[in-house]
Order: sequence, then structure tokens, then C-alpha cells
Amino acid sequence: MRLDLKSMLIKRSRITESIEPLGVFVSMRLAALRPRGEQIPFIRNLSARKAHIFELSLLVGAYLVYFFTRGLVFSDYSVIGMENAGRIISFEKALGFFWEPGWQSWVLSNVKGFAAVLNWTYIITYWPVIVVTGAALYVVNRPKYYYYRSVVVINLVGALLIFMLFPVTSPFNVTQYFVNTIQELGPGFYGGSDMAVFYNAQAAMPSLHFSWTVILGVLFMRTFKGWFRIAGVFYPILTFLAIIITGNHFILDAIVGGILAIASFALMELGFRGGFFRVWRKMNLTWLMLRRKMVKRSLRLGR
Repeated sequence: MRLDLKSMLIKRSRITESIEPLGVFVSMRLAALRPRGEQIPFIRNLSARKAHIFELSLLVGAYLVYFFTRGLVFSDYSVIGMENAGRIISFEKALGFFWEPGWQSWVLSNVKGFAAVLNWTYIITYWPVIVVTGAALYVVNRPKYYYYRSVVVINLVGALLIFMLFPVTSPFNVTQYFVNTIQELGPGFYGGSDMAVFYNAQAAMPSLHFSWTVILGVLFMRTFKGWFRIAGVFYPILTFLAIIITGNHFILDAIVGGILAIASFALMELGFRGGFFRVWRKMNLTWLMLRRKMVKRSLRLGR
């Protein structure tokens, strides 16, 4: 018996010795192939730029989702948007803060030049500021960029749900109360009929214009030092004036936009950073393991 065991061990060692060089050879060949693949310019560039490609894909994908969700729930999207605008007007009147027409009328009557300035403020201080700030963060502080980008994505998801379920047209389409100051005072190219195909005209509630400037305001407050931190407060206030006086949004749109910004930060902090979802996942895994044990036990008892 001992001799048989000894002979088996000798045979196994011989087999291992014969196979080991083959394994070393294969490993060396694979290691040699890897650098060759990395030396190919296209593969090397693709690997180095995959983070950039992902961010660009996310940006394009977000716009496409925003664009193709128009009228997804309601076929008569524009009609529903006007009806909901009427509901917002009635709601603000009932609560006593339907102030937008009075503010716009006073500015147009007394400081018309300021209305023209707010027109350009509405345009220049939105996408240009977002793009420049995002690009600067991406280059200088990638972790901070990922954090605020995630907050904006959460914000957009919430806004898209409201856009689909409660479409609202811009106040300037309710000509009984409002004037489209951008079309009246310029620049007329912005928001005209030629641009209408590129944006959702029934997406006034909530105001992404205000909501995203609140998010950027928080970024400025956390990033800037000294008196420069006041930009974090001044920027959303200036945006609020611009969206109201130009007739692009109701006050309620801005309120809901602000609440959505706060909720996005809360979800980011409590959920993704605070580990809420990790805890939830662990609870689900624990429950699945308990169910498996119960099923196995029942099968054994059944036997």
C-alpha cells in the first residue's frame, strides 16, 4: 500500500514538472502580447481617453433622453402645458404671490434697459457658465467634478419625470398676463421658431435654469474664499430675476427647482456617499441568503 502511494506521488510530480514549463511559456506569451496591444495607437488612445468618452456619452445621452421624452405621456402636449400653466396661475393667486406680471410690467415701463440686460443674463449666465465651470472642474479637480456632475444627473432625472407628468408652458405664452421680452427686445434668435425643435417648450416646471444655478451656487460657496463666496448667493438671485422678468418661468417653477436641488444634494449625501444604498443592498443580500437556507431546509425535510 505504501509503495503504491509512493509511486502515485512520483508520477504526479513528473506530470507537474512536464506541465509547469508549458504554463510558464503560455504566461510569458500572454505577457508579451499585452504590451504589443497597448503599443497600437488606437487602443492606447482609447484606453487613455475612456473617461473623456464616458463623460461625453453621458452628456449626449442626457440630452437625447430630455429631447425624446417630450410628449411621451400626453399626445396633446402643448394643450396640456397651457392648461397646467393656468393651474399654476390659479394656485399662485390663491396663495397671494402671483407677482410676476406686476414685476415684469414695472421693469418694462420704468427700466426697459434693465429688461434687455436680463435677457442677455438669462442666456449668457446659464450654459456658458455651466460648461466653463464643468470643464475647469474636470481638469483641475476630478473628484469634485464627479460629485457635482452626479448631483446634476439626479436633478435632471427628477425634473424629467415632472416634465413628462406635469408639462407646463412658459409664462410668456400666456399673453393675457406676460410679454416675451427676449423676442420683444432681443436677441430674437434665442428661443425663436428655429430653435424650438432643439428644446422642450413645455418644460417650465421645475425651472432647471434656477435649479442648476443653485447647485453651482453651492459649488461656488464651497470652493471660493473670502468675499468671492458671495457669488454663490448672487448667482442664483440674478438667475431668479432673469427667469421671472423675461417671462420664462413662474415663481412656483423656481421654488420647485430649488426644492429639487436640495433633494438632489440630500440624495447624493445620504444615498451615494452616506452608504444608504450599500446598507439596502446588504439587507437584500441577507434576505436572499435566509430564503435560500429556508428553501434548502424545506427540501431536506421533504426528503
